[in-house]
Amino acid sequence: MMEKLRRDSYGVGIILGMLVPAVLFGILYGIYMLVVAANPQMLVNKPNLTHVLIPDFILIALIPNVFIMRYYLLKLKFDKTGRGILAITFLWAIVFVAAQFLL
Repeated sequence: MMEKLRRDSYGVGIILGMLVPAVLFGILYGIYMLVVAANPQMLVNKPNLTHVLIPDFILIALIPNVFIMRYYLLKLKFDKTGRGILAITFLWAIVFVAAQFLL
């Protein structure tokens, strides 16, 4: 598995750039749902709290991409992989803007 991640290709960058934020978003959303399940009164006073927090979760989920991209570009000198991560990070940022202004 680790050998496949140590290749300089756009595909590895795209997979890493999509997978890491998606997993982190799932973890954050799961924690949020556990908190709401434990305390449903939280949504009584603020019924649209979920619509406010989802764009924030998307933005927080992008943070690891910066560190992964830095590792691949500076430490390993894998330019194609870094570019793939950067391209997907821009797409995630577009999703964030769409979620922020359309939700």
